[in-house]
Amino acid sequence: MNGPEQIDQEQVDQEPSRIRVEDVTKTYKDKVVLDGLSLTVRPHEVVCLIGPSGSGKSTLLRCINLLEPIQGGRIYLDDDCITDPGVNGNAVRRRIGIVFQSYNLFPHLSVMDNVTL
Repeated sequence: MNGPEQIDQEQVDQEPSRIRVEDVTKTYKDKVVLDGLSLTVRPHEVVCLIGPSGSGKSTLLRCINLLEPIQGGRIYLDDDCITDPGVNGNAVRRRIGIVFQSYNLFPHLSVMDNVTL
């Protein structure tokens, strides 16, 4: 049995980003939740979002998945700006999978519809 594949960090650092968040701002009414947040995730990287309740972790993921609109900045998937007007959110969500700690299913939808939502 082989162990996990070793990744060359220099090679990873030179790879183009898979997800890039640039100067993103998100507000709910008058509460700023994300204030100029930037983040780069490259292939093979594992990223953990850690913070207290209400600090914006789930909001960031919902923005990356286009479930929440942003008020400023840009989000890229590969090299495609997915926050440009006219981008098909469903097409973006087919390229990104997210499972939240507390998930909700829609009881009126089938299992397949809930999974592909």
